[in-house]
Amino acid sequence: RMSKVAFDRLAILSLYRGILKLHRRVLPQDMRDMGDKYCRAEFKAHKNAKVGQVKEFVRQWKEYVFTIELQARQGVFGKDMDDSKVQGLNEEQRDKLAELKEEAYKSEPK
Repeated sequence: RMSKVAFDRLAILSLYRGILKLHRRVLPQDMRDMGDKYCRAEFKAHKNAKVGQVKEFVRQWKEYVFTIELQARQGVFGKDMDDSKVQGLNEEQRDKLAELKEEAYKSEPK
């Protein structure tokens, strides 16, 4: 009989693999590289997270998958965050957002 922890790990691993496959299937190469790198770092950082954190983490990544699939159908990727969401971020999250923004602008064609 499979334990709940083992099942959760398998479900999370399946989500991770699904995200990487989604990136391969729909994202342009530069966005894919950045997305894969970010995804790997986030999943690694949350490897030993508490149950409540894991549930929210999984919820947000599932929302991400839905958004990317929708944007792929529309042919346009990315969206601006509204100010209220940015204000709700903690300092570490704002730093990560600034890092991503910098990385995104580096990979834009000149």
